[in-house]
Amino acid sequence: MKLFIIGGRANVGKNTLAKYIKEYYDNKNEKTIITEYSKYIKLLVIEMLGNKYDKQKNRKLLQDLGEEYRKKVDPNIFINRLKEDITILKNYFNNIIIADARLINEIELMRESYDNCYAIHLIGNTDKSLSIEEYNHITEKEFDEYHNFDYELYNYDLDKLKNDIFNILDEIESR
Repeated sequence: MKLFIIGGRANVGKNTLAKYIKEYYDNKNEKTIITEYSKYIKLLVIEMLGNKYDKQKNRKLLQDLGEEYRKKVDPNIFINRLKEDITILKNYFNNIIIADARLINEIELMRESYDNCYAIHLIGNTDKSLSIEEYNHITEKEFDEYHNFDYELYNYDLDKLKNDIFNILDEIESR
């Protein structure tokens, strides 16, 4: 099993990159799934707000709930929960993509647990729709001084991004 972890700021294109990785492996007839650390918080917010949920409008609530869970329950709650999922998913999928890393331990703890783990930092234009508080939240800033990614990609042109990730995947597959 190969595990890809995509990290980056809000709205930089992490999900788009995840879809490109999935496309690459779909073309090789390898079963690939895209998942997220934040899926548990998103489900909670959907339960709380019902049809009023909007990822962009509710970003502050998502950030606050995530922070509260990490402080009051377990700093690695979402990592550990996703590891539990991977225990099962690896029996069904050749490749697992985590499309929303925001914190260093979301990469480092997965690296400790899995071989063939690749961390990709996606960089792009700053999201101007974030409030100052959202922009300065730890989940937006933690990777600013982190330099332990396996790959760094820039998302300024989607065709180039797709070509760049396909080249990286070709390199990984040739090892």
